[in-house]
Amino acid sequence: MELSALIKKIGHSLVEIRVRALKSVLSKLDHSLISIHDVVQEKMLFVYLLEWFNFPEVPMSNEVLDLLLTLSKHPSSAQMLRDVGAVDFLTQLSPNVKPRQRAVIDGTLDQLFMLPDLLPSQTDENSSETGFFHKNTSSDQFVPIQRISANESVRCLKFSVFPWLTLTNTDRHILSSNESSLGSNNPNLVRTTCELLCDVIMQDFPAEIFLQRPNIAKKLLSLLKLSTGTGEGVAKYLHLAALSCLRQLCVELRKRLRFHQDPSFYSAKQDQFSQNSSFSCPQEVLGAQRSQSSSPGVEYSPRPSVVGRTGQRARGDGQDGDVASNSGSSQRLGAADRALTPADVATADLPDLGVENILELQFQQLTLAQFSVATVEHAIPILKTGLHVFQRALELLSDALLLLCESVSELVWDDHSLVGTEEKLRACLELLGDILCSHQSHSADISHIHQRMTYIGTAVFTLKLLQSVLPPEKASEHLPESTALAIFHLCLDSSLGSLLPSMQETAAAYLEQVNPDNHDLYRRVTRAALWMESTCNFIKEIQGEKNWLELLELADQSIDGLPFHQHLPVIQHCLNMCSYLWKFDQPSPLLQTESQKLLLKLLSHPLLPVRMETYKCTLRLVKDCLGIHNVSRQTQEVCAGVHFLLHRKLLYEIITFGLQDASEKVNVPAKDILLFLLQGRLMMTPSTWDRFTQALDPVMAVLQGYASTDDSLGNCVLLISDTSAEAKDDGFPRLAKLRASLRLLFSSQPRVRTAAVQQLVPQLKSSDTVSRPEVDQPVISSLSNIYLFIQKYITIPCVLLIFLLNHGQVESVEKLFSILQSDAVDLSLRRSAADQLAVSCDCLLEPSVCILRKLVYVDLALRHSLAQRDLLLLTLLRGAYTRRLIRQRRHTLCVAAPGLSLEYNLPFQAATHHAVSPHCSVLPPSSDLQTLGPARQALQVAWNTAWFCGTEKLLEHLDLKLSEAQVCSLKAVHLPTALQDCVQAIVRAAAHRSVAAVLSRLGLYLLIYRMVLPHTPTYSCKDVLQSLGWQAALTRFLQVRPACVEDEKLLVGIVAFLNAYFKHFYTELETDEEDGDLRWILELLLNQGLGEQEEQKNHISQRLQRELTGFFNTLLTCVTRTTDRMCLALGGPFKSQLAVRLLQSLRVSDAPRFYGLPSLERTLRGMVVLTAQPGWSSHCSDLEPSSLCSKYLSGLLEVISSFYVEWGENSLSFMGKGVTKNAIICLLHLSHEMMTVNKDKGEWSLGNEAAAEETNTSHLGLAWLVPLWVDRDPEVRFASLGLGAALSSISSGCQALCASCQNISGGLWGTLLNILLDQQESSLVRTEAAFILQNLVVMPMPANAEEAKNSHWQHPCVHDEVSGVSLVGLPALQALLYHCHYFQHMLLSASSCYRSWYGFHFQPGADVGTGPSPQGSSSLGTHAGLIDSCVEQMKQIYSQLNLMSLRPSKASQRKKVNWKSPISVAATDAHLTLALYALWPWLLLHDPTMEAALELLCVYTAHCTTACSALCGSGPAVVSGSKSSSTSSLMQSVMKLTSGFTVDYTPIHNLAFCLLTNLVQSRDCRGLLQKNNFLQAFLSVPMPKAAAVKAQSVGGGGGSLSAWLKLLLSVSLSEDGQQSILKVTGALELLVDLAPHRRHALLTLHNLCFNTANKSHLIANGTLWNIRVCVCVEFIPLTQGYERVKAGTCTPHQCV
Repeated sequence: MELSALIKKIGHSLVEIRVRALKSVLSKLDHSLISIHDVVQEKMLFVYLLEWFNFPEVPMSNEVLDLLLTLSKHPSSAQMLRDVGAVDFLTQLSPNVKPRQRAVIDGTLDQLFMLPDLLPSQTDENSSETGFFHKNTSSDQFVPIQRISANESVRCLKFSVFPWLTLTNTDRHILSSNESSLGSNNPNLVRTTCELLCDVIMQDFPAEIFLQRPNIAKKLLSLLKLSTGTGEGVAKYLHLAALSCLRQLCVELRKRLRFHQDPSFYSAKQDQFSQNSSFSCPQEVLGAQRSQSSSPGVEYSPRPSVVGRTGQRARGDGQDGDVASNSGSSQRLGAADRALTPADVATADLPDLGVENILELQFQQLTLAQFSVATVEHAIPILKTGLHVFQRALELLSDALLLLCESVSELVWDDHSLVGTEEKLRACLELLGDILCSHQSHSADISHIHQRMTYIGTAVFTLKLLQSVLPPEKASEHLPESTALAIFHLCLDSSLGSLLPSMQETAAAYLEQVNPDNHDLYRRVTRAALWMESTCNFIKEIQGEKNWLELLELADQSIDGLPFHQHLPVIQHCLNMCSYLWKFDQPSPLLQTESQKLLLKLLSHPLLPVRMETYKCTLRLVKDCLGIHNVSRQTQEVCAGVHFLLHRKLLYEIITFGLQDASEKVNVPAKDILLFLLQGRLMMTPSTWDRFTQALDPVMAVLQGYASTDDSLGNCVLLISDTSAEAKDDGFPRLAKLRASLRLLFSSQPRVRTAAVQQLVPQLKSSDTVSRPEVDQPVISSLSNIYLFIQKYITIPCVLLIFLLNHGQVESVEKLFSILQSDAVDLSLRRSAADQLAVSCDCLLEPSVCILRKLVYVDLALRHSLAQRDLLLLTLLRGAYTRRLIRQRRHTLCVAAPGLSLEYNLPFQAATHHAVSPHCSVLPPSSDLQTLGPARQALQVAWNTAWFCGTEKLLEHLDLKLSEAQVCSLKAVHLPTALQDCVQAIVRAAAHRSVAAVLSRLGLYLLIYRMVLPHTPTYSCKDVLQSLGWQAALTRFLQVRPACVEDEKLLVGIVAFLNAYFKHFYTELETDEEDGDLRWILELLLNQGLGEQEEQKNHISQRLQRELTGFFNTLLTCVTRTTDRMCLALGGPFKSQLAVRLLQSLRVSDAPRFYGLPSLERTLRGMVVLTAQPGWSSHCSDLEPSSLCSKYLSGLLEVISSFYVEWGENSLSFMGKGVTKNAIICLLHLSHEMMTVNKDKGEWSLGNEAAAEETNTSHLGLAWLVPLWVDRDPEVRFASLGLGAALSSISSGCQALCASCQNISGGLWGTLLNILLDQQESSLVRTEAAFILQNLVVMPMPANAEEAKNSHWQHPCVHDEVSGVSLVGLPALQALLYHCHYFQHMLLSASSCYRSWYGFHFQPGADVGTGPSPQGSSSLGTHAGLIDSCVEQMKQIYSQLNLMSLRPSKASQRKKVNWKSPISVAATDAHLTLALYALWPWLLLHDPTMEAALELLCVYTAHCTTACSALCGSGPAVVSGSKSSSTSSLMQSVMKLTSGFTVDYTPIHNLAFCLLTNLVQSRDCRGLLQKNNFLQAFLSVPMPKAAAVKAQSVGGGGGSLSAWLKLLLSVSLSEDGQQSILKVTGALELLVDLAPHRRHALLTLHNLCFNTANKSHLIANGTLWNIRVCVCVEFIPLTQGYERVKAGTCTPHQCV
C-alpha cells in the first residue's frame, strides 16, 4: 500500500487535512491494513508526528503521543526517532503538556534512551501477521537490499553497505551464542569469546556479516562503555579484549572493502543458498560413516581422509575437552559458560531458529559509515585511560578512521539525508577537545612523559579526523568551541611543532577559520619565536665566518624580538658589527646603509632598557676608540671605530632625542658621547675629524641649542663658533662659525648671547667692507639683545639686493659706488660719496628688507644660496644695529636652518626638529603573550631551544629556566632523546613491568609515526633507533626462553613491537639498500631456531602464538621487498626453516593428534604467506625440496578432508571457511612450487590422482576439488580453479580431473564451460576456467570413433539419452560447444566490445559515478562487458595512436601526426574520455592499468585541442546530459592525481603532469586550471639545495620540480596562461631563482618577457636582474622583439 501521499498530508498546513490523514493512518493500523513494519520505512512520518505540536492548533495530541510510544517500542522506528531528534524535542515538550501526556512522553523517552547497542535485533518471529496481504518469508527467498546511491539520495556516502549474505541455521547459532557470551557477567567468558572472535569467527565469516547482523559489534562497542564501577582491573581487562576484537573487525572490513572494489573479483552473482547444490560432495566422498538422512550431531564419526586414512577425531578450537590446554587457556569453562564454537555446532544437534525476516534485518544492518562513526564515538572516551589501554584505543581509532575515510565524504556536513551522523561527528570532535584540554593540564597520578604521549597521540588523531571529514572552510560552522580551543593550544605547542611541523600548520589552518583572533595571536607567537631564534643564530654566527647581509637581517629580527626575549647583550654585538662595517675606506654602501638603519632602530627603541643599553654600549665603543689611552697610537685603525657615528642621521638622533631623553641613563651617556667626539680631535686622524665636522654641520643648529657656559658640553658647543687664533685650525670653516655665532644670538641664555657677540665683534671690526657703522661699546652691549623683542618672522635680506630693487635711484647709486671704489678719486671725494651712500641706505633699508623677506620666503633656493655668503651675513648684522632699525624694532636676521632646538628664544615661528624620532619603531603588542600561559610557555621553550641550538643540547643542561612539565614535554616529543631514554630504560630494567611500560611507549611512537603520514615528522623513528643500537637491548630477551608467565607476557610485547616496527618501515615504506635491522633479526632467528617443537607447543600461550605468526608473516614480506644481498641470502634458509616449523604446528599427517581451530587458522595463514614466496622449500638442511612439498601436500589434504569433505552437509555454512580458503590457496601455491621443484622431471602430482580412477572408495582422488569451483567465496572459486589449471598442465592431472567429475552432470567439460560462459561470474574465475579448458584441448583428442578405440584420452565424452549415441573426442567437443551455445556467447562478447568501442555511454549514470564501489555497477558489467576487455581496448587504442605518432605523414616526412585521421576521429566519436572517466575508480586501484590509460591520453591529446577540450568536459566528446559535462571532468581527476603523491615521485605522477602539459594547449583547460587555483601548488614543491639543483640540472632529473617546470613552460605559451603565472604570488621569484640551473624555468621567463604587457611587471621586479650573465642573453626580448620559445607536446616516451 502506498503510504507516502497519506503521510505527507499529516504535515499539511490545514488542520482539517492533518486530522483526517492522521485518523486514516490510525484506522489502518487498528484494522491491520498496515503494520508497524510498513511505516518504519517512512522517515517523514516521524518528522510530521513531532512537528504536529509546532502548529498553532494541536488536536488529537493524545493519539499522536500514543502512536509515538508504540513506534518507539520497535527497534527500527526507535532508531529513526533518535535520528530525527525526537529525544531533544520530547524533552522540551514534556514540561508544557498535561500530566497524563507527560507520562506517555516519559515512557517514550525510556524506550529511546535504551542505547542502540542494547536494542533487540529481531522481533518475535513466532508471532503471526494478520491482514489482507501476507509476506512470503521463506528461507530461500532473496530480497535485494535497497542500496543508497551516492549520486542520488545520499551524496556524502562513498560506500554504503556490502552485498547481503545469507546464513545457515548453524551460522546463526554460532553468532547467537557468541553474542550471548559477550553479555555474560563472567569476565573470563567475555575475554575468551573475544579471543574466539578474533582467532576463528572473524577468519571464517566475512567481516560484513557483523555489520549486516550488528548485535555482536554493538555488544563489543558496549564493552567500551564499562566504567571503573565494575572494578578498574576488570574494566581495563575487558576494554583491551573489546579493543582488540574491534580492531580485528576493522582490519577485516578493510580487506573486504578492497575485495569488493577489486574489478577482477567483481561479480553480478547474488549470494544464494542453492547455488552449489548441484555440486555438493558426492556420496562416495562422504563415505559410509554417515547416511544422507543422518543428523550432523554425531559427536564422533569415522574420519574420511583425502590421503586414504580413516580414524576418529574431534574437531576443536582449543577449548574442546579432548584437547590439551595450553598456558594461555588453562582455565576450563563448562559448556553452558562459554561461547558456541564452529566445532560445537558441527557435532551438536542444533534447534531450528526459524525463518529470518530478511527485509527487517536489512533495515537493521549498519552501513560502513555508521559502524565507523560508532566505533570512533565509543573509543574516544578510552583515550582518557592509562598508556597501554590508550595505545590500543588509538590503534582502533586509526583503523576506524581509515574506514570512515572510505565511506564518508566531506559532504556529510551539507547532505543532511544521513541523519545523525553529523551530530555524532560533532560530538566526537567536542569530546576530543575536552580530552586534549584535560591532558594538557597535568594530573598528579600520571607521569609527565605518559601524559605528554597521550596528548600528542590524541592531537594527531584529532587533526587526522578533521582532515578526513571536515574541510577547513566549513570548520567555522561545525567545529565545537572546546575543539577550537584545543586546536589553539596545539598551535601554541612548540614541542608538537618541533616534532610535526606540517601537522601544526594544519591545525593553524583550522584555527584561522574558527577563531581569527586566536590565529592572530598564534601568528604573533610564531613571529616572536622566529625573532628569538634569529637572535640566538645571530649571536652564534657573529662569532664565526660572517655573511654580513645575513647577519644584518638576523640582527634586525633580533631587535624586533627584544620585547619578548629581552636579551640585552645582543645590542653589544649589533654595535660591534656596525662599528666594524664602517671602518673601511671603501666600505659597501649597502652594508653601511643597513647597519645604519639597525643602529638608528636601537637608539630610538621605544623600550627604555634597550635605549639605555644602546647608549651605554655606544659610549663604551667611543671610549675605546677616543679614550686618553689611545693618545700614543693615533692611527686610522683606532679612531675608525667611531666612523659609524659620524653621520648626520646618527648625530641628529643622539643630539635631538638622546640628550632630551627623560632618563639620566640615556641622556648622560649621550652627552658623554658628544663630548668625546667634540673633544676628540687629538685622538682622530685628520680624515676622521673632517668626516665628523661634515656630519655635524647639518645638525649644528640643533646642537647649539645646548650651548651653555655652565657645563662641559655647552662650552664645547660655544667653542665651535670661536674665531680666535687658537680655534682657527679646529676644522670648522669660517662661514660655519659665523653662522653659528649669529645663531647663538637667539639663545635664551644671556651669557651665551654675550659670548656670541664677543665672537662676532672681531668680524664686525674687520676691514672687509669700506663703509660700516662704528662698533663702539654701546653697540656691542646692544647686540646681545638685538633680536629679543622683534616678533615678525623675516627672512635673510641682502643689502646689495636692496639697492638693486630700488629702481628709482639705480643710476645714482651706481655712480656713488663707482666713486667709492675708485682708487684714482681723491680721498675727500670718496668720503663724500660714502656719506651720500649712507643716507641713501638709511632711507631705503626698511622697505627693501620687507620686499626681500617676502621673496626669499617663497624661494628656498635663494635663501640657501644667500646664507652661504659671509659678507652678506655681516652686512645684514651691521644693518640691524643702525639707529633707524633699532628704533623701529621691526625686522631681524634669521640665519638658522630649519630644525631649531627648543633651547632658542625665537621671535618668530620656525620649523623645529621632530617631536618623535622618525626612526622609532612601533612595537607589536607583547603584554598579552606574556600573561597568557600557553603563549608564554611556548616562547620560553622557543628561546631555550634556540639558545642551546636545538632540543638535544637543551636537554643536556640541567640549569634550565623551564618547569618540570616543559622539560618532560620536550623529552617526550624530541625523538632522539625519547628513544634513547627508552633504549637505556630497557638496558637498565630489572623487572618485567618497567620493560613492558617502555615497550608500550615505543609502540606508541611507531603508531604516531604511522598515523601522521603523509605528513613527514622531523625525525625518522627508524633512523634514530638504528643510531642507538636498539637491537642489543632486545637481543637478550629473544635469546632466553621464557620461564614463567611474566616472561611470556613480556615476550609478547617485544614480538608485538618488532612486528609493528618491521611492518611499518619494511612493508609500507621504501626500504634501504642495506637493511641492518632485517639482517640482525634474520641472523638471530636462524641462530636460535624458529618456533618450538610439538611437545613444547602447548606451553606457549595463544597470544604469543598469534604474535609470532604475525611477526613471521611480516618478516616474509620484508624479505620479499629487500634489496640487501645479505638479507636475501639469509631469507632462503629462514623461509625453509619456517616452513618446517609451520608443518610441525600443523601436525595432522605425522601423528593423529587433535588440534584447535585458533592454532590451525594461524598456521594456515602463515603457510599462505610462506608458500607465496618462490623457492621456499629449497633451503632446508635435512629435507629435500620434493620431500618437504610432499609433507605439505599431505598435511593440507588432511585439512581439506576434515574441514570441507567431512562437513559436506554444512558446505553452505561459513564455519571452517577460513581454514578451507587458506588451505586451498596454500595448495595453489604448493602446485607452483612443485612444478618448479620437478621441472626437470616434467611430471608432478598431488599425491594420489592416479588412484582416483580405481574402484576403491577410500581413495577420493580430486572429487573434493570440483565442488570448490562453485563455492560461495569467489576467492575459493578462483584458487581452486587455479589449482585445477596447474593440475591440467600435465596429462595425469587432466586424467584425474576428468575422473573426479564422472558423477557430475555435464562432467568436467560441461562444468568448466558453464563457468566460462557465465556472464555474471568474476573475470578471474572465468580466466582460470579458460586456462583449464585450454590445457584440456591441448591433450591428443581422437577425431572419430576409430581413433577413440586406441586412445588413452577418452575425453570429452557425451551421451544422448534419447538416441543412445555417445561421442568421444573432437566430435563430442563440437557437440558440447553447440549445446552450450558457445559461439553465440562469443559473438555476444565481441559485439559488446564493438559497441563499447563506438559508444561507451553508460546511460544507467548513476551507478557508474558512485565511486569505487563496484557492487552498484551491475549495469556496467551487463552493458559494456568485462572490465578486462575495456582495458584491453584502451591498450589497443594506445598502441594504434602511438604507432601513428611514429609514422611520417605521406604529405611530408617532417610533419607531425595527422590528427584528422580515422583513428583520431573514432577515438573522439567513441567518447573515449567518458569511458575512461567511468573506469577511473578501477584505474585508481591498479597502477599498471593507470599508467596505460595515462599513456593513451598523452598520445590522444598531443597536438589535438579537440581532444584536450574533451578531457575538461567542454568538447564534442562529452555526451549531452552526462554528469562530467556539468560537475566534474576527467581533467579534474588527473589534477587530483598529481596531488595524490606526496612521498615518492612515481611514473603515474610523471604521466599525469605530461598529460596536463598537453592539455594546456586548450583555452578551456587553461581556464579550468586557473579556476581550481592549480598553479598555486607550484610554490609548495620541495626545492633542492643549490648543489642538488646543479647536479640535477646536469643529469636532467628533478622529479616533481622538473614536471612542474615543463607544465609552466607550456602554460606560458599563451597570454592568458602568462597572466595565470603572474597571479601566483611568489612564482616569478621562484622561477628567477631556478633559472640559472633549470632551462625550463629560464624558457618560461623568456616567454613571459616576450609579452609587452608583462615587461613593466617584470622590470619592476628587482630580482629579475639578479640572474647571472651567462643567461642574460635569454632576456633580449625585454629590449627588442624576439621569437617566443615553444614547448612541444608530451608523449609517453618523452615523459620517461
